[in-house]
Amino acid sequence: SIAGFALDSAKGTLTPTAHVSTGGKTPRNFAIDPTGEYLLAANQNSDSIIVFRIDPKTGGLTATGQEVRVPAPVCIVFVAAD
Repeated sequence: SIAGFALDSAKGTLTPTAHVSTGGKTPRNFAIDPTGEYLLAANQNSDSIIVFRIDPKTGGLTATGQEVRVPAPVCIVFVAAD
């Protein structure tokens, strides 16, 4: 799962706000795409990468229904296209 937190920068504290399932077994890594609109979660033992939309106001995650089948994903890296 992925945990969400609210930051109180004045106090320097975090408050839990969400606990979202990654939709698979053994979440290994996640990455936010360069636009900041999507979070991709790699589930190593489910052979899947699940795509979530990030709410720009709250930071909350919503599964898009998009899944990429990849054998045992362990790391997600975005590479700039030249």
